[in-house]
Amino acid sequence: MADREEEEVKLLPIAAGIAAVITMPGGSALHAQDLPQWVLQLSRIKRQAKAELLRLPNFACLETINRFQRYPGSEVFKPLDTVRLDVAFVEGKELVSSAGGAGGFQEMDMRTVGRGGVIGTGAFAAVARNLFVNDNGRTTGWAEERILERPALRYDFVIAEMLAGYTVTSGGAVAKVGIEGTFWADAETLELLRVEEHAVDIPSSLGIQGTSTTVTYARTRIGASDVLLPRSAETVIVNLDGWRGRNAIEFTGCREYVADSVIRFDSVDPPPPAPPAKKK
Repeated sequence: MADREEEEVKLLPIAAGIAAVITMPGGSALHAQDLPQWVLQLSRIKRQAKAELLRLPNFACLETINRFQRYPGSEVFKPLDTVRLDVAFVEGKELVSSAGGAGGFQEMDMRTVGRGGVIGTGAFAAVARNLFVNDNGRTTGWAEERILERPALRYDFVIAEMLAGYTVTSGGAVAKVGIEGTFWADAETLELLRVEEHAVDIPSSLGIQGTSTTVTYARTRIGASDVLLPRSAETVIVNLDGWRGRNAIEFTGCREYVADSVIRFDSVDPPPPAPPAKKK
């Protein structure tokens, strides 16, 4: 199980806004127009992604999780089950409820949702917000690639354990871990396309060799606006004994989330029934 929270502290990131003049060792000045193109593009991508995420309305989607597992010695992932949840992003928090449930959204303990396999939170909102809103990543490399049938800019990043807000649970053992990953943006529009992250320095006491999460983004209609939301995600966990769990996740039916309040003025004791009308 993997859970993500949002942290506010920052670790020497390449900031979303770059100063017009940067002082170099020896006192020389490097102007913005002299910066490498990839740095300028990174700045614009991060500013654009942050603006997109901050303008999101409160919304909810149906999250369908198809869970698979592969035992040591096998090359085939076999279906385990399908879990359906309503997941919402409300006032900066990711909340869940049982699909179609009447209990309302809450910060649910995901261990109560399904037995065995892999389960977790964070793919819906926390992954991108930690990277672009809180600006907790440190960029380590870049490249030009092609994904989703379009030219893309790739940036590798790391997030330290104290900033990642990433908790891995296995059995009774719990540990906070750091993250290494990659994100891609459209080379022309600079719109976020995909984020992939891997947990690092997982304690051996958890019995987990590695975890990874990949989230793919697309434009979705919410109310009167087209906003950038997760379209699908995949989570994979590999245990030290060779067992693998994989979740294929889809987000559908997204809509604006509005909480309705109803005030009732019912009396404690209902009034007595009216006497029957007398016959004339």
